[in-house]
Amino acid sequence: MIAVINPNASVSMTEQLARECNALTGLHHKLTFHRCAEAPASIEGYSDGVSAAYWVAHKVRQLESSSTPPSAYVIACFDDTGLDGARELTRAPVLGIGEMAMHTASLLCQNFCVMTTLERSVPILTRNLHHYGMASRCAGIFASKVPVLALEQDPDSYQRVLNAARQALESNHGEALVLGCAGMGQWVRRMEADLSIPVLDGVRIAVTFADAMVGLGLKTSKVLSYQFPEVKAAEPTPTRG
Repeated sequence: MIAVINPNASVSMTEQLARECNALTGLHHKLTFHRCAEAPASIEGYSDGVSAAYWVAHKVRQLESSSTPPSAYVIACFDDTGLDGARELTRAPVLGIGEMAMHTASLLCQNFCVMTTLERSVPILTRNLHHYGMASRCAGIFASKVPVLALEQDPDSYQRVLNAARQALESNHGEALVLGCAGMGQWVRRMEADLSIPVLDGVRIAVTFADAMVGLGLKTSKVLSYQFPEVKAAEPTPTRG
């Protein structure tokens, strides 16, 4: 079983993820979909990310303690919210859609562009880009200025994102487009047809890679970086005088 975790609280976005991933062919493992109901409705900025990361860790702990814990996890937010913390909590592979989309894009071209939602997400994704060693392969991270929740609600959102993507690609010689939000995954085929270049949705990519990693028997290394958390002794309850 592969658990796809939506780090935000949106029911409709979680349902969208399920529709898109359940339409994938060739998978060998069952998919389950989970949202973090106590997290923000969307993740836009550092404080949203910190709040959501706590609930991602909580969800992974819950799933790990179940009678049949997942064989792999996919964190379905392009910020890769809570990714490193989740990897500490399990031996199963844990894949972030941002990291997987960037690495896959580097296999298809020399220079890819990332199109995200709001400008406040650009510094977060830029930091991730350097952390993943992908900076030399990225022509830039650009904001469409369309909020996450508007991707579903605003009928003009597709055209706004498409226009921003086309301008970014042409101005920066981009050879492929990475969709920098899970909510944009609904448009991957449509946008690929409109732009005539590879367009990458990290959700589908991460789910497919997770399926392959389970088949290969790969696990998260526990040698150094992702050791299980240290067990902390409970502090004694203060006595009242």
